[in-house]
Amino acid sequence: MTTTATAFSSSETEVLTRSVEVDDEIEQTPKALVPEKYDLQKCVDWIQKRQVERVCLQFPDRLLPDAFDVAMYLEEKLGRKVYVLGDTSYGSCCIDEITAEHIGANAIIHFGHACLNPTVRLPIYHVLPKNEIDSEAFCKEFEQYFHQDPTRALLFFYDVSFAHSIETIYETLKPKFKNLILTRLNCISNVEYTDVKDDASTAVLGRSYVLENGCQTQEYEMFFLGPSGKTLSNLAMTIPAKSWYYSDGGGIKKFEAVNTPWLKRRRFLVEKLKDAKVVAIVVATLGIKNYLSIIKTLKSTLKKVNKKTYMLSVGKINPAKLANFPEMDVFVVISCPESEIFDSRDFLKPLLLPFEVDLAFNSSREFSQNYCMDFSQILPGGASYVDFKASTEPDVSLISGDLRGSKEDAPLVTEMNALACKADGTVAIGKAGARFLHERSWKGLEQKLGQSEIKPAEKGRKGTSLGYENEPICKET
Repeated sequence: MTTTATAFSSSETEVLTRSVEVDDEIEQTPKALVPEKYDLQKCVDWIQKRQVERVCLQFPDRLLPDAFDVAMYLEEKLGRKVYVLGDTSYGSCCIDEITAEHIGANAIIHFGHACLNPTVRLPIYHVLPKNEIDSEAFCKEFEQYFHQDPTRALLFFYDVSFAHSIETIYETLKPKFKNLILTRLNCISNVEYTDVKDDASTAVLGRSYVLENGCQTQEYEMFFLGPSGKTLSNLAMTIPAKSWYYSDGGGIKKFEAVNTPWLKRRRFLVEKLKDAKVVAIVVATLGIKNYLSIIKTLKSTLKKVNKKTYMLSVGKINPAKLANFPEMDVFVVISCPESEIFDSRDFLKPLLLPFEVDLAFNSSREFSQNYCMDFSQILPGGASYVDFKASTEPDVSLISGDLRGSKEDAPLVTEMNALACKADGTVAIGKAGARFLHERSWKGLEQKLGQSEIKPAEKGRKGTSLGYENEPICKET
């Protein structure tokens, strides 16, 4: 299917229009069904209640064919213009506040699957997807599987796509399982029953819950209604429990997150981080709450263990972008927990989580079978926070076999040309700045103010990067 994409300048003047090929598997919803599918009347009520003047609509790629009908419906009901975010800065499951602020938006309505990471700038309303499930059949399946001990402590999680069915399921199961606790979604959505209403509850990976009588999660068995995907893996690795189970309506299965090949590879990458001398902190989010705090924490931790650090912001991460920084030994990525980049082997250098920095260098953190995917939880006040204590004992690398940890021989300064004293009293000049840039033949675009000759403006090339009009290939066609 072919559709037309139009880009606009900040003054809303059309600057580029081109045809875009859209996957034929993506079907557009009939116009008459759009209001019901997306609960648009609830969206109108929320906008009017908050007296929002300028609202942005954010869609994942597979729902973009419906964006026009949704926008037209809301404009007709509200009597004002609404805006559609044509592309997201980092990921479709994350709220793109930065792009919305380019047109001075007062709120965002997010459609489709959401990671539910907390934001700080704008009010957010989620229109959650709706996957069909036979609630009656599922409840019978659940009762049959757990019937041996109806008093067992169970914590019930679910994918956002099943939120619309949770009220029926929970009201059916609760009388039969006295210690069943339902988690809530940390958001405001079109499924009000699942929204968080208790600010005192514990929030992890967009889910909130209140345990009874001061119990710990280790005393509970966890159940997840949804597929065995990224959301379940993150929850199972982050929240300690007796055991994890899951089902999407096709039979209940036990989930073993600890024995996954992914987790074994992460342990290997932690060793690579310990061996690294130059570490890049890659900022892959500008909207998740506490991202500035985790940057500060990472820089402090890496400085204490004498690692040279650089901070990068390159937008959406891909192997080609990070390959432009071969001088870095590893990249520590601050991003959405549901990002797929940590599953990829296409990157030139290892990509690590903020938790893995703490795991590598904080001697106060004991080894456990859990893995914290939510970086907010390792900050002060988080469920996985422990005081930092750098190890003073040298150890041997499990990869290279070299001795590491001799900090006395590693001068560390924060400014170029600063003097640093090594262990034997030798004075050296610190190279804390971007020394590698001076050794490159191409250093990027430079302003060279006052050095460039002043010339009158000339007409530039016309066309797109695919082919300009003055290029031979264009002249032939």
